[in-house]
Amino acid sequence: MNTMIKNADILTMDDDFSILKNQVICIEEDKIVYIGEDEPFFFLPNRIINAKNKIVMPGLINSHTHCAMTLMRNRSNDLPLERWLQEGIFPIEANLTYRDVYCGAMLGIAEMIKSGTTAYLDMYYIHEASLEAIANTGIRANLSYGVSTSSRVKELGKQGAEKYCKNFLLSNKKAMKGRVNTSVEIHSVYLVDEPELVLSSQMAKETDTLIHIHLHETQSEVENCIKRYGMTPLQVCAKTGILNNKVTAAHTVHVNDEDMLLMKEKKVIPVHNPSSNMLLGSGFADIPKMLELGIKPALGTDGAASNNTLDMFKEMHLASLIHKGYKLDSSAINAQQVLCMATSSGAKALGFDDCGIIKTGMKADITIVNTDSLNMTPFYDPVSALVYSARAADVDTVLVNGEILMKDKQLTTIDEEKVKFDAAKSAARLYSTN
Repeated sequence: MNTMIKNADILTMDDDFSILKNQVICIEEDKIVYIGEDEPFFFLPNRIINAKNKIVMPGLINSHTHCAMTLMRNRSNDLPLERWLQEGIFPIEANLTYRDVYCGAMLGIAEMIKSGTTAYLDMYYIHEASLEAIANTGIRANLSYGVSTSSRVKELGKQGAEKYCKNFLLSNKKAMKGRVNTSVEIHSVYLVDEPELVLSSQMAKETDTLIHIHLHETQSEVENCIKRYGMTPLQVCAKTGILNNKVTAAHTVHVNDEDMLLMKEKKVIPVHNPSSNMLLGSGFADIPKMLELGIKPALGTDGAASNNTLDMFKEMHLASLIHKGYKLDSSAINAQQVLCMATSSGAKALGFDDCGIIKTGMKADITIVNTDSLNMTPFYDPVSALVYSARAADVDTVLVNGEILMKDKQLTTIDEEKVKFDAAKSAARLYSTN
């Protein structure tokens, strides 16, 4: 299928941060093959998208979430992380079925597409159900799989689960025409023992996949780790070989100067989750300092149980403001840096080198945003408008791999009403058992 986007004002997110006015974009199957002012004579489109009065940008990338936790939205708020997990989340997750995870994933994916997200990095259970949801919706994703969280441990034993995990990572790497990637999941240093950290490091190396882990989320996590190991969680990761791999680390709120230098040295990609960190009272990650050091953070929503949405426009807006506030510095972080976190840096956090920017040869993962809404008028600076003014409701059209997943605000691969019905039914069953 050949697609042409006309009258496009493009925020490319390339190294020069180029903004191209009134352009034509030609998409052949899943790739961008032409960007220019004139329609090329060699390209015959099957469909044309008119982007007049809209901004065309790379799809937003949610670099840390637990997609199916949409089922637990608004369930256990106003608790610190440890109590939130032990009292509100773990008892419900103990009863999760394949159907529950599928319904929760479908709900989360629908919400993400409608708010302009084209890819996400997921850490959860019953990964096969998430795969089915990804296959049915057309979104791009990286699924994290860990032995300790595998549903196959009881069925196959530890060695069998390890073999299954490795096979899952390899067989789904670059699957679904490159839409799916995989990563080794380590929930956290506090929930995983040292031998498993070593095993996870080895598995990542053997499968050539990145590692996805929660790190330095709370002050108590760091303090307890120092009591247990005599070092911080990041230092434990260095000792066990974790940091010898590509690592995407969610949260990184409580990191000292030594930890930050270690992150820089090992090229760890931290994922900022401002909504979740504030809701759970975990604190503020020092993103401005990380940027000053040359560390390139990504941005994520975390799960809907601790956010309570998967709206990356909301997350960008919050990330752009909180650091100005607590540092008393309006220049602590700028809109351009936040957009990079949500697009090009996000692609690196997920292990994709062919999306996150708009240029010839890249995958056609594109979000088209209306600029004529009340909250976007007058439309002056596209970068400022997208971070400080835009809302999820302004998203008009979404493409992933060249396929249209939403057009004129209507989902094309998802029955929205059915998804809401099925998710509500699953949630009701889970809550009735707790």
